[in-house]
Amino acid sequence: MKKTFRRAVVLGLLALAAPFAALPLAKPAAPPIESPDAVTEPAATAPPIFTPTPTQRSFDADAEILIKDDGTTRIVTVQEFLIGTAACELPPDWPDDAILAQMVAAHSYALSLGGAAFACNSSQCAGWTSAEVLQARWGDDFSRYYARLSALAEEAAGAVLCFEGAPAAACYHSISAGRTEASQNVWLTAVPYLQGVASPWDADAPGFETTITYSAEQVYSVLLTLGLDAEEIENTPAGWFGEGVLDDAGYVAEMSICGQTFAGTKLRSAFSLRSAAFSVAYDAGKNAFRFTTRGYGHGVGLSQYGAKAMARQGKSWREILAWYFPGCQVVE
Repeated sequence: MKKTFRRAVVLGLLALAAPFAALPLAKPAAPPIESPDAVTEPAATAPPIFTPTPTQRSFDADAEILIKDDGTTRIVTVQEFLIGTAACELPPDWPDDAILAQMVAAHSYALSLGGAAFACNSSQCAGWTSAEVLQARWGDDFSRYYARLSALAEEAAGAVLCFEGAPAAACYHSISAGRTEASQNVWLTAVPYLQGVASPWDADAPGFETTITYSAEQVYSVLLTLGLDAEEIENTPAGWFGEGVLDDAGYVAEMSICGQTFAGTKLRSAFSLRSAAFSVAYDAGKNAFRFTTRGYGHGVGLSQYGAKAMARQGKSWREILAWYFPGCQVVE
C-alpha cells in the first residue's frame, strides 16, 4: 500500500510537467542537428566501432578500399576515399595540415581493418561520400573545393600511420574534453597508442561546452529504456542522479541512477549527448534536468579541432599525428 502511494505521488509530480498527462511518456528528442550545407564544424562521424584485428605488417598503401555504404559494399580508389572521408569530416577550407592529418588517419584506420569494409553512409555524408553528393552539397563551390581536396589527397595517398609496422587504428573525433580518451574506456580494448594525450586547444573550439534541457517526464522515459522499472524510480526527480565518477580524461566512467550504476558511454547514447564528458543538474522550479557536455564525439585518437589549432600554429600533419598517436610512425 505504501509503495503504491509513493509511486502515485511520483507519477503525479511528473504529470504536472506534461501538457497532456494521458499521453505516453516520450523519449527526449535529440539535440538539433544542422543540415549538411550549414555545417561549420567537423561531423564527429569517426569510425563507428573499434574492432581490433591481428597485426597486419604486410599491406598495400595503393590498394583500393572496400567500403560498406549503408548496407551496400563497393570499392573506391585511395584518392576517392581520401577526398570522401575528408569532405565528410572537415570543412574544406580548413588548414592543409589538418586535412592531411585527417586523410592519413582515415586511410590508416581503413587499412587496419585487415580487409573488412569501412562503414559509411554516403547519402548522409557520414564517414565517406561520393563526388556526386559533394556536388549537390557544395553547389557553385564544388570545383574549387574538390580541386583542393584532390591536390591534398595526392600528397597524402602514399602515407600510412603505423604502429610496429602495421597500420594503426587511427580513430578520430571532433572535440575532446581537453584530453583525449583511452580506447578501453569506450570500446573495452586497450591500444598502446590510444591511451589519451593532452589537447588543450579544444577548450577554444566552438561548441566545446553545450547545455541541453530535458523535462523530468522525458528523463523518466529514458530511465525506463535503461532497464529501471517504476518501482525503482520512487524518490523525487532531484534524487534520481548521483555524482558521476570521472576517468583521467574527464569523461564520465560511471554514474549512479536510482541506485543502479551505468557506464557514461551508455548514458551518452541514451540521452543523445554530444560526449560522455557531462554533468547533470536538476532545476526544481522547471522540473527539468540540464545536461552540460564538454567536447563532441567519443574522444579517442585525433581531435579534429586540436589538429586545426596545431596546424594554425605551424605544426605539420606528421607532427599532429605523432602528438595524437604516440609511438606511431608514418610509413611512405
